[in-house]
Amino acid sequence: MKNNKKMIQKIGLGALVMGAMLLIGNAALAADTSVWTTLSVSGTVTENVTLNVEEELRFSDITDPSLANQRTDLSLGIKVNNFVGVSAGYLNTSSGEHRPYVGVGLSLLRGNISLDSSTKIELRDFDTVRGRTDLTASTDIAGVTPWITEELFVDSTGITGNRASLGVTRGINNTFSVNAFYMLDTAGTDFANSGHVVGLGLGVSL
Repeated sequence: MKNNKKMIQKIGLGALVMGAMLLIGNAALAADTSVWTTLSVSGTVTENVTLNVEEELRFSDITDPSLANQRTDLSLGIKVNNFVGVSAGYLNTSSGEHRPYVGVGLSLLRGNISLDSSTKIELRDFDTVRGRTDLTASTDIAGVTPWITEELFVDSTGITGNRASLGVTRGINNTFSVNAFYMLDTAGTDFANSGHVVGLGLGVSL
């Protein structure tokens, strides 16, 4: 019975991984698909404190790539316990936006399926407050982690954005990992005009 259960889980997870890759491939063929590439480097400062640096390049169109935006994000994460973490950081964009922020992350579920949530409060250009909350479900099999994320953006005017992502992460070794995802990026709640994004990333853990 246990072997059958494991086999069913492997088949289901394999289907999810294949579905994610097919979605990414289909998005790559769609018109006006953006490409986001990310390099994320993290290092342990003390036992429960991590320094994170992320450089993201956003290209406007996969068929005729031109750099639309560059983002540099520097943050410090503190593990409070096995269920709660807090962070503080600063993001700067090539368009000149300054964005300090604070955040809290919650580990809601651990097991065959993991469920995590994080919330950030951002001060955009030091004059506009925006909140963003995401919920991520993930699992792991043979070093491959398929995941799905829903993120909501809210400010004083109401819901300003929604991002739904499906992707996979693969650890190469204890230092390097790679990931790929497909995202529907929506302004407000205008889902009929959502943008398509293909993402590729490299993670480095020091």
